[in-house]
Amino acid sequence: AAAGHEVRATTRDLARGAGAPGCEWVRCDVNDAADLERALEGIDAAYFLVHGMGGGQRDYAAKERCAASQFAEAAARAGVTRIIYLGGVAPVAKPSEHLKSRLEVGEILRAGPVPTLELRASMIIGKGSASWQIVRDLAMRLPAMLLPAWTASRTCPVAIEDVTVALVRGLALPLPASSWYDIPGPEVLSGREILLRLAALRGRRVPSLRVPFLSVS
Repeated sequence: AAAGHEVRATTRDLARGAGAPGCEWVRCDVNDAADLERALEGIDAAYFLVHGMGGGQRDYAAKERCAASQFAEAAARAGVTRIIYLGGVAPVAKPSEHLKSRLEVGEILRAGPVPTLELRASMIIGKGSASWQIVRDLAMRLPAMLLPAWTASRTCPVAIEDVTVALVRGLALPLPASSWYDIPGPEVLSGREILLRLAALRGRRVPSLRVPFLSVS
């Protein structure tokens, strides 16, 4: 909206979601074809920022694939010229179920009839990012840390402000065909380094011990 675009924003709950200024808010559930048709009518470019993992359902991956397929088809019928999707980075090793689902959604949208720009981010630092909130809470609350094997994985966390810039500039990027780009932050950090840095920024020195397990119960 600040860049001069007319914005239509969607939410499943108008009473909860219709708060940001400069937007036309409409109710939409991506699993409802009629809702999608109404939301996409007259739209030039559509952002797909939906993620089902937070719903707590075991079959969220299948529902994400279905929602992405329905969205791509509805966008084509509405005459949308571009879809911009915020997904996750492809890891070197076997992806988690969460990342696998993110990547599959990107593949479905890019294979659809509307040219799609997939922007892949790792941990997004900012309000509303589930991965960020988890590590922040761990760093702020735990008196000591057992660091499982996944905390050795290295990533490029990126600020939510930078992600927003990338999403907005994606509207003007030449897109003759569907494509994807990583949007990394400026540093390569392990999960352990992120946790310890967060603690240090709040004046905490948290003892830690590495353990050779993928997770700690």
